[in-house]
Order: sequence, then C-alpha cells, then structure tokens
Amino acid sequence: MSDSTETTTASERAIKQQKPSSLTRSLKTPADEALRLYEHYWPPVEHFEGFDPELTDFMAATPEKQQAILEGLRHDPEAHGRFLHGHLGSIYAHSFGYRDGAFTRHTDDTAEIAQFAAKIALERELFDHWAALGDLPTFTDQTEAADHLDELAATNPGVVHPLFDFIRDEASREQIERFLLCETIRNEVVDDEVALLVVGLQGMMKAVAAANLWDECGRGKLENFHTYWLRRLLEATEDGWNTLDRYRVGHPWFGKLTSNTNAALLTRPARKMMAYGCFLVFESWVEPHFVRILDGMTRVGLLDDEKHIYFTAHVAIDPRHSRELSDGMRMQRPRLAPDEINDIVYGAHLASETGRRQFDRMLGFLRAMPTENAA
Repeated sequence: MSDSTETTTASERAIKQQKPSSLTRSLKTPADEALRLYEHYWPPVEHFEGFDPELTDFMAATPEKQQAILEGLRHDPEAHGRFLHGHLGSIYAHSFGYRDGAFTRHTDDTAEIAQFAAKIALERELFDHWAALGDLPTFTDQTEAADHLDELAATNPGVVHPLFDFIRDEASREQIERFLLCETIRNEVVDDEVALLVVGLQGMMKAVAAANLWDECGRGKLENFHTYWLRRLLEATEDGWNTLDRYRVGHPWFGKLTSNTNAALLTRPARKMMAYGCFLVFESWVEPHFVRILDGMTRVGLLDDEKHIYFTAHVAIDPRHSRELSDGMRMQRPRLAPDEINDIVYGAHLASETGRRQFDRMLGFLRAMPTENAA
C-alpha cells in the first residue's frame, strides 16, 4: 500500500494544518476573576499629562543646540545616563502606543516630528557614547555565530550577577518587595516587545519569534497571558495597583536601561537583527534570575502562589525560548549575510553589557534602602 501522503496535494496538507482554529478551546468568556483583573488597563500607567520641561526644551532646540546639550553631559555619567534614559523612556511610550504616550489617541504632525527628531538624537548619543562597546568577535557563518551566542547566553556577567544572589540570600522583605515592583515595570510590556520583534524578520527566525509571542499571549487563553500573571502578582500584593502607581513616579532611571536599549533597537528597522540578539540574551537570563528571586521570596515569607506564578512559569518556559532563538538563527533561510550575523552578535553583547550596568546600579539602590529586617 502506498503512503497516503504521496497522493495528498500541497493544498490539502496546508488546509489540514491550518483549518483547525488555534482558539477553539480558548475563545470563550473567561472566569469572573480574570474578567475583573482585565478591567485594569495594561500596562498600568496613567494618561499622558505632558512632557518633563527639560525634554520639552530639548525637543524645541535646534539640532546644533541638542548636540551641545548632549556633549555637555558626557563628563558626568550620572547626569548623562539620567538625561538619556529618563527622556527615552517618555518617548518610547509613544512608540508602543500606550496611553501615557503623547500622541497615542490623536495626531499632531509638528509635535510628532519634533519628538521623533529628539528620539533620533538621543538614540545616536546612546549608541555612540553611552553604550559604546569595544571590539567584538565577527562571523561569516550563522551556525558558528549561533554557537557563540549560546556560549554568551550561558556565561555573560548578567547570568550570575550578584544582584540576584543578594535577592536570594540577603535582601529583606521590603527590599524584595521593592525589587518586584522594578521587575513588574521591566516585564510589563514584553508581549509588545516581542510583537515588534516579529515585524520584518523572515523564515525560521520569524517563526520562533512568533511562537514566543503566542506564548506571551497565553496561546489564546486570557488567563495565561504572561501579563495576566503580573496582574495576579499585583492583586495579591497589599494595595498593589496603587503601590505600583506611587513607585513608578520615582522609578530610577537605571531601572530602564535594558527596556530602553531594547526599544531603541526595535523601533528602528536597521537595528532589527540587533534586537534579535538582544532578546536572545534577555531570554537566557530568565531561569537563573527567577530561580533566585523565588528562593528569596520564600526565604522572607512571600509564599503566596499568586505572587509566584509569573516567576515559576517562566522558569519552565524561557530556557526553551532562548534555545529556539539560537536554533532559528542556525536554520534561517534565506541565509544571513555577514552584516546581519554580526548585527545579531552586536545586539547580544549590547544586552549583556547593558544588563550588567543595570544590575550593578540596582544592587546599590536596594542595598541603600533603609530597612529594619535586612538579613
């Protein structure tokens, strides 16, 4: 008897694979608790109320004046970083379309042109001066580069950074609760970051990025959206939603480093391959970081599974994501050109260095917190 696949047409095989809905079991009214939590706007940000006066002045300045302002900040790393990352964070709300963005419910051509010009100037400063990297390895073969990225993902300084050992072994309950607010902000829009990553990719790299997005979106089930697990964390925290509102006002600029770097790559098409490498490293951090966070939460008595679910789920899921991203690069067709390969490698090293700098600063920030119950 001949194999039935020999008489099956390409159209029939395509229909068999695509006809069943991916949402058949998910496209239904969720449980009451899920509906209640979905009444909250996400990300949990307030409506735009105006730019910081400093950013307003910068946007109104001529290109020459903008350049002079940035040059004048370079001698002071603290002021330089605060200016760049504070203002880029405000601008990226617009790029993602959230309600705390300036022009996300109406258009203003003149003002948006000024904002975009400021974005370009700030990002140029970011890449040419604040985040400048040294010499990096170069590759012409995508498989060799993917092997390098696997090694980098396992050994870069962000993987076993002392911040996460501090969370596991020493941090007080107050310090860990503060850190969880930082983590909520750092992770609250990952689904949209992955959505932007998908755009413009091709072949297997697009497939693995899209699969990652499907996971972020709960594979169609609202209760399993990864952002829904953050909603559950906030709901289980005393006055969690309002606490996050209050904390966000003073969220330190260095808590935005990885998010801003990722957004800078995602929102300029020429940096798309860099974003792919950046995201690969970010995904590789999740398991070692979240295992330590969970251990620290348990040590200080934060035992509620509602607070744990975001972290426990990602410990199981994200190692697969990182492997799929590197495998997608290995199997990519059309094959990657050398400049594309080296953009991916650059993005991965940029993520590693940016993460190290953010984690260094966050560790100092938490250690400096007044606390009565430090271990």
